[in-house]
Amino acid sequence: MPLKVLIAGAGLGGLGAAIAMARAGHDVEVFEQSKFMNEVGAAIHIAPNASRILKSWGIDFKDLQAVFCNAIKVYDNTGKLIFVPVKTDELQKKIGSEDEWLLTHRVDLHNTLRKAAANKTYVDRIKVHVASKVVSADAETAEITLGNGTKHKGDLLIGADGVHSKVVIAVAGCLPQSVSTKQNTFRFLVPIDKVLANPITGPFFGNLGFDCQHVFTTRDRRMVIYPCRKGTLLNIVAVHPAENDGLGSESSWLAGGNVDDLLEVYKDFSPILSELCRIAEDLKLWSLATRDPPSKFYKGKTVLIGDAAHPMLPHQGQGGGQSFEDAAALGVLFPADTTLEDIPRRLELYNQLRYTRAVTVMFMSKVNDERRGTMMEDLRRFVPDAELPPDMFPYLWNNYVIQDAQKALAWEQRSTLAQL
Repeated sequence: MPLKVLIAGAGLGGLGAAIAMARAGHDVEVFEQSKFMNEVGAAIHIAPNASRILKSWGIDFKDLQAVFCNAIKVYDNTGKLIFVPVKTDELQKKIGSEDEWLLTHRVDLHNTLRKAAANKTYVDRIKVHVASKVVSADAETAEITLGNGTKHKGDLLIGADGVHSKVVIAVAGCLPQSVSTKQNTFRFLVPIDKVLANPITGPFFGNLGFDCQHVFTTRDRRMVIYPCRKGTLLNIVAVHPAENDGLGSESSWLAGGNVDDLLEVYKDFSPILSELCRIAEDLKLWSLATRDPPSKFYKGKTVLIGDAAHPMLPHQGQGGGQSFEDAAALGVLFPADTTLEDIPRRLELYNQLRYTRAVTVMFMSKVNDERRGTMMEDLRRFVPDAELPPDMFPYLWNNYVIQDAQKALAWEQRSTLAQL
């Protein structure tokens, strides 16, 4: 008998979990608070640890309209190249992987997952309810209550309802403590044709090219610039100390930004980058607020994934990737023959497989890469034996969560048989 799986949230992680659990043979109902009428966001990385998962789910990369990322190049604030920390082909050879590093628009990725979830293969397996906000949950019984008062009960509840999760309260007993990073981010998109047509930005960016990430940095602020949507849009992420702009915006994709404020915060950057800021379209200001992770990712018949479990800030570009690793692990650990009696042990296996890695990536994502070591004291409050990854790129990319979950499941099944 397939399990009845409820999922709170139809973001990237929630849809990924729906696909993974349906592929495993279970019946899935997803409850999403929005109506999918006003999807927002900017560009997103899909590093090889995530792209290999999407391929395993049968995702068509053509739908992503992605740009293949060939490198990261770091410059000073004047535009002088400092170093190239990673070249994709070299790192692929080093770790023995041919999986792609993709740059795509978050909306394109979300639409691709929605399309996959609606595929005729899953027509009787996945049901998505929109305008269905989960306001509370019972972790022990896998029951949720919606904003209209209706209740739904499953065999397994997956909390994929983001940083402001209601399901995490059911798992942790309270909402984990909010944490200010004292960082703000301006985000905006500019059509690449507009960049190239501009007499100031055109020659510079035309020479740099649009096949990698360009990072312009000073001691305490940086601009990360990369293409998406088949190379037609340029995505700009500008991270800086929050106390320097005095704006204190809430952590929301919908908070509008002001170009004059953007120019003031980045006044010491190249005039070319200032001009790029002047031609910004749909400028947003996002406060990099987060919260602590719970002490574990499960309780009773309920499990957390994505930002509900480990809110991810953008410094490592792993928010989507870690949610896909979570979803992929669940899809393996809950095969079609899973019984109700198996659920507690399988959730414990999930926690063993995911907690240390996901929480480590979470803390490594709070600050610029060169400052990762400053996060170790905080990380060890949750993972006492945590070690600082010497190089984040191999650590992130060289992860095969599906194979790891298969090994963990095989070990658990052998142990169970040995006890009979």
